Parts: sequence; structure tokens; C-alpha cells
Amino acid sequence: MTSLPPLLQGARVTLRPLTPADKDLFYQWAVRSDATPFIFNTADNSGLPTWEQLFSDYQPHYFDASDPAQGQSFGILADGRLIGQVNYDGVDPLDNSTELDIWIASSTDTSRGYGTDALTTLMDYLFAQLGVEVCTIVPAASNTRAVRTYEKAGFRLAREVTHNQVRWLHMERQRPA
Repeated sequence: MTSLPPLLQGARVTLRPLTPADKDLFYQWAVRSDATPFIFNTADNSGLPTWEQLFSDYQPHYFDASDPAQGQSFGILADGRLIGQVNYDGVDPLDNSTELDIWIASSTDTSRGYGTDALTTLMDYLFAQLGVEVCTIVPAASNTRAVRTYEKAGFRLAREVTHNQVRWLHMERQRPA
């Protein structure tokens, strides 16, 4: 196991690497929180993944820093409380890009700038420490609150894709020159 990255300090939040001990909380945030309908783009919680299905996507390296180039999850701390997670996927060696994802578990913690700060803090780390050139994020177009958060973090629309009758926005942020 590689040592975990340090705490990442933002203006409003602190990011702490998630560990295997955090997997239960991570699962609860994914399938039983205010964020669930947005994560899985479903209003009735149908088709939510089992533990095994979720963690077949979120492999051990997301929680133990064993392969930082393949992705890592960070807990978002606000006022000393874990309120959600932000992660990056594997860094593509061809163009040094990675996709980000973020969940704020409780609606009482949204619209406070935490998501924007968490994304900006993670991207600063990725640009400086892992040589990432482009970060992408792919919200459903209907998730307007998330889209505004991503725009505030510097993401711009690159293209739109419709899949299974859902409009998805592929947004990008380039490494600063």
C-alpha cells in the first residue's frame, strides 16, 4: 500500500483521502442519501447498485492509494464533518486527462460553496502533483444545481450526449497555463 496523500486544504473545505474503513459511509451516501437520485439519475431509487456492484466500479485503489494513477476518493470535510466525497478516475496517459465525480450527501450542505471548493481543491492537487492537463465531469443536463457548481469551479461545456433518453453534459476544465 502506498501512503495516502496529505489532507488537501481548500478555502471552505478540507479533503481527506478515504480509507477502507469509510466504504460503508461511501455506500450509504451513494444509495441512501439526498444525493442518490442525482448520482443514479433516478427519481424512484430503482436500479440502485448493491454493495458488490458499487465496489466493482470503485476498486480498492480508490480507498488505499495503492495506485494513484488509477483514481482516488476523498472525503469532503466542512466544519469538521464529513459531508460527501469527491474523486478522480484513472489518469489517461495519452492526454493526461481524468474524470471527476462529487456527491454532497445532504441537501442541507448544498448551495454553500462546498462543492465548488472541493472540486477546485482536488483539481489544484491533480494539476500540480499528478500532471493532469484536463479534468472532465459529466452531469445530467437536468441537474442544474450541479452544472452551476461545475461552472463556478471553471468547467465549460465541451459537448452534449443523449443516452437512454437522458441529456448528459461533458464539461471540461483545462490546466491553467
